Amino acid sequence: MIEDPNDDRRRELCERFRQSLTKPMAERFFDEDELVDLFDFAGDMADDYLKMEVLMCGARLYPDSSLLKERRAIFYSFISDDAASKFLQDNPQENAPLWEIMRLRSRAPKGHDAERELAYLLGGMDRMDDEEVIQFVELASQLGAYDWLIANEATVRSKAEYAPIFLYEMAVVSELNHNYEKAVAYLEELTESEPFNAYYWFMIAQDYEMLDKRDKAIAALDYSLAINPDSKEALQLRARMLLSDDSTRNEGEDLLRELAGKYPDDPDVQRVAAFVSYAGGDVAVSRETMRACLERFPGDRAVLSDAIAAGVGDFASLLDRFYEATDERDEDTWLDWAEDLRGCGCYAEACQVLEAYERNSPEPMADMSVYLDVLFFMQRFDKINALVDKDPGGDILRQGSWYANMVIRLVSLLKTCRIADARAYARNVLETGFVEVADTEDILARISAHAIVTEISNRLESTKADWSEFDPFGLWRSEQS
Repeated sequence: MIEDPNDDRRRELCERFRQSLTKPMAERFFDEDELVDLFDFAGDMADDYLKMEVLMCGARLYPDSSLLKERRAIFYSFISDDAASKFLQDNPQENAPLWEIMRLRSRAPKGHDAERELAYLLGGMDRMDDEEVIQFVELASQLGAYDWLIANEATVRSKAEYAPIFLYEMAVVSELNHNYEKAVAYLEELTESEPFNAYYWFMIAQDYEMLDKRDKAIAALDYSLAINPDSKEALQLRARMLLSDDSTRNEGEDLLRELAGKYPDDPDVQRVAAFVSYAGGDVAVSRETMRACLERFPGDRAVLSDAIAAGVGDFASLLDRFYEATDERDEDTWLDWAEDLRGCGCYAEACQVLEAYERNSPEPMADMSVYLDVLFFMQRFDKINALVDKDPGGDILRQGSWYANMVIRLVSLLKTCRIADARAYARNVLETGFVEVADTEDILARISAHAIVTEISNRLESTKADWSEFDPFGLWRSEQS
């Protein structure tokens, strides 16, 4: 985060504002500039609560403030595109630069159209205050016009009232666009004017690491830690970099152990320390550290995943405990988690995640498609049949890809020797299951499913058909060979 020379004053102002929130509304008073400063400072800290309170206070004290109204537009843009669009539509008379930046963000042109509109907007501004610079640079990057921004860097810089803000924002969007060489150049220019800003040196170290320039990264970290020796983030990065080289690995491990002792309530520090012990062969110490982590952070998914990887505890019981401790209890979160595990080939773990959700949630799982897919890969055909048999309407098979699910159902019947049921099901889907017109993106699944079902139907006419090694998707060949 950029360090403004006025940050001490802003922190003091922020503390005074927070204290005022405990008092009656009539006893709160701040001038307009203070509220604008507070909102911008809250944005730097990503404090949505503070931003909202500032805006409500501003609406009471200065209902006609154009500056605070601009901040409302910024706030709505972070809530949702729809909220921002509606606020802009309700204020067509506003035409200050920040409003035009918000409108351009709402229109979201692409390619040359975006570049043309950015150039037009830039040409209409003689000077850009800090917030205008921040919003304009971020907008150009969001519109995919980073190259245009670099090409027009001199023009944007010449209009910025405060150069460090411009340089910092250019460094940030350069990192977002993976141009780490440029990011380093902007940050090094910043350090020329602010050599004792530890965060700038930390950012340089991160960028040099991305460029695989380890020595320069460590040198930048040394500068950062010389200024702020207690920076946890910088110490973590230094430990990680030391661990990446055999010649400094022991030093990195010592630093991690020091951090683990210093920050016992930081799950990320504890996780890394535990895994370093695990990778170094000290499994007992690693597991003990992970058990302690689980006790302190039962609702942290990353801690749970690492604990399971280290062989700590029973996954099913840990998942039950996690469900009770976490705020992440919505179905979509658990489905996404299971899909991530499935994508990594962790089918058993994905299955247990979904079963834990079904076991603990007061509502039954609405979308069973991922569960069916995982069960099929694990060859739990009896379970698939039980789920489908309990759903005479067939809704469960309509979740996800109908064509994939019809094959899953048919193969599950065959694998459990329900040949008569399989024959009837194959006949039925060939007669009625392919009547609906498929979406374009599902057409290949439709073609494949029809070919597989037709092949199965033909083989079912033979009384000698052996289904034990039937593998239409090639999922189990490695196990059978």
